[in-house]
Amino acid sequence: MNGRVKNRSCDGFLALDELLHYRGEGVDISRDGEFVTVEGVRLHYVSEGRGTPVVLLHGNAGFTHDYSTVMTLLARRGFRALAFDRPGHGRSERANNGATTAGVQAKLIRRALLELEVEQPIMVGHSWGGLLILAYWLQYQTDTAGLVLLAPAIYPEGDEFTTSKALVGIPGLGYLLIRMSKPFINREIRRTLDRAFSPDEVPSAYLELATTVWNRPEQVRAIVEDEADFGLSAEGLTSRFGEIRAPTVIVTGDSDHLVKPEAHSFPLHKAIPHSRLVVLPGAGHMLPQTRPEAVLEAIETLSTDVR
Repeated sequence: MNGRVKNRSCDGFLALDELLHYRGEGVDISRDGEFVTVEGVRLHYVSEGRGTPVVLLHGNAGFTHDYSTVMTLLARRGFRALAFDRPGHGRSERANNGATTAGVQAKLIRRALLELEVEQPIMVGHSWGGLLILAYWLQYQTDTAGLVLLAPAIYPEGDEFTTSKALVGIPGLGYLLIRMSKPFINREIRRTLDRAFSPDEVPSAYLELATTVWNRPEQVRAIVEDEADFGLSAEGLTSRFGEIRAPTVIVTGDSDHLVKPEAHSFPLHKAIPHSRLVVLPGAGHMLPQTRPEAVLEAIETLSTDVR
């Protein structure tokens, strides 16, 4: 059964709900959000504003909070911003059938948007979410007004997470291994965030929230599975990027050392000849957090193009 419910202290999310009411320094992470259930999977989303719909999808790892400032800016400029926790991330559930590719996640997001009566949205994807919105357009071409890709991770670079995926997928043992690895996971979260935000500093409130949310067994499983399945998702899509006809803006930072533009954004721009490429000087990978005004500008530029 499909449906929507307001997010209160739902089963399995009590500790996370309490954390999300934490008041960090100058950071709003107290949004309640809502849930929509599609194909038996409950997806969490946050909505703000009215007007042209803009769907915001985070990377790996990530959550709706990545777009907190962007959402407020969009709402002030006459957009309806909807940020989703991708399946298994944040407060969203994940199917247990092992299907985690970008194509499968695109199907769930589309079903959620149909349920929410969202039509012709501008799709925005950061990092892993960039591949997801490309998969979305290739599957549902007439349902999208345009694409904005932020520091997109597009092309496969290795399969080092395959063994980790197998381990975390073992019933019982996988969760035990994750809990035993908590100190290592915390260090990896800090190391990855340092690289993602560089050359900017990681906000202390963001680090605290991410450390608490991302080392939960459900989230670790989602992160590992998404990384392990990234190559499979990308290999099935890269040969089709030339088919994309939607207005497309690609935004990348010239100091992104996590997802290097030379390996992803630049070749994607060539693969989609009509796309616009924006290179932000002195910017790293975490553009929704560190360059929200530039994200807004890219969305407004695309919105003008599709009118």
